[in-house]
Amino acid sequence: MFHKIYLKMTRFHTFVTSAILIVMSLAGLLVFESLLTKNEFSVFDKNQNAILTYLDGQNIIDHEKLMRLADNRYYSIALFEKGTLLFQNQMGADSGQKELIDTAYQTAKNVYKFDIANPPISRRMIKYLDFGITFLNKKYYVSVASLPNSTGILCAVILFDRSQLFTQIFQLRLTFLCIDITAILLLFLFARKFTRKMLFPIEESRKRQVQFVAAASHELRSPLSVMLASITALKAADKEDMPVFYEAIENEGSRMKRLIDDMLTLANADNQSWSVRFEDTQLDTLLLDVYEKFSPLARNRGMTLQISLPDDSLPQCCCDSQRIEQVLSILLNNAMSYSSAGCSITLGICLIGGKLKLWVADQGYGIPDDLKQKIFLRFFRADQARKDREHFGLGLCIASEIIRLHQGKIWVEDNPGGGSVFYFTLVPA
Repeated sequence: MFHKIYLKMTRFHTFVTSAILIVMSLAGLLVFESLLTKNEFSVFDKNQNAILTYLDGQNIIDHEKLMRLADNRYYSIALFEKGTLLFQNQMGADSGQKELIDTAYQTAKNVYKFDIANPPISRRMIKYLDFGITFLNKKYYVSVASLPNSTGILCAVILFDRSQLFTQIFQLRLTFLCIDITAILLLFLFARKFTRKMLFPIEESRKRQVQFVAAASHELRSPLSVMLASITALKAADKEDMPVFYEAIENEGSRMKRLIDDMLTLANADNQSWSVRFEDTQLDTLLLDVYEKFSPLARNRGMTLQISLPDDSLPQCCCDSQRIEQVLSILLNNAMSYSSAGCSITLGICLIGGKLKLWVADQGYGIPDDLKQKIFLRFFRADQARKDREHFGLGLCIASEIIRLHQGKIWVEDNPGGGSVFYFTLVPA
């Protein structure tokens, strides 16, 4: 399912960003082409004005100077008098030069009604028209003007080859195309990485949810099976045997209730509907209260519970005292459950680095390094082989959620004397 979503989101992200890129590129390309076209016509207009200004009123024309006024590679200049060709420069090695001039001649005559053989008579230069033609798949600007002199009327035909512009436009389009293809490829790679990174936590959450449902079903099925079996046995049991089955049903019902309560607690944490009452709390006093509650339980199990408090007074902490007590209870219960008789358990607190650091140290079985992060996951137990019916693997997860709500941190380290030490930090008020 997530693989299909990943592919669809990658394609969608690539398509949308690529479409935006292409539209912006086309807009930029149109602007650049428009600027190049305007610049080309401006250069042509400037050069043709220079040529016509030189020709105006000239009786003797310096051919070399005339050819210097315009680049011979792109400009063709023809001078007529009464339809007779007087001068023509050579634009490159174009063998169709005469046909090009004839095309310009006929276009001016047939389309724009300017007959070079019978030009309008005037005492001053007439720049009659500018137009464009296409000859042998090449485009040209054409300027036609009549120039009076002492011998009559001189007609000038100036042609400008626009090939340079279209070469520049082609190179510009090719550059934009290469940039767009490269950008789209980069966008595709980015979309793949970004989409994978975005979907990863969702996929992991989905996996954890499936694992949670499977583990919860398994944990609930065990007490339910015992209860159903006890009810079936009650139907055929003698009166003296009935209390045993009633006790089994009661114990399994209590166990199921504890599991459901833990699951509801985590559900409230997930929904951010967990009620937390923050108030200024003296944590050393809180630790003493927890110590007094768990000391009898530790003695009954043949263990020693110790408390470590600093000599100096500690600052108050703005926290939910009941929730912090719940965290300490979870850690102490785990320490007693995974330690043997004769072991020592230490409950402590100190101020370090501007934070209040609390810990529960035991001398139990210890936790392998590769499991130190996993033990805070739901329904995870470090020793899967232990048939501990009192723990469901939810306590440390609940403790972690409580500390997270207090903007603190919880972790576990090895106890130098054997066993584990659970630490968590809180911020002073």
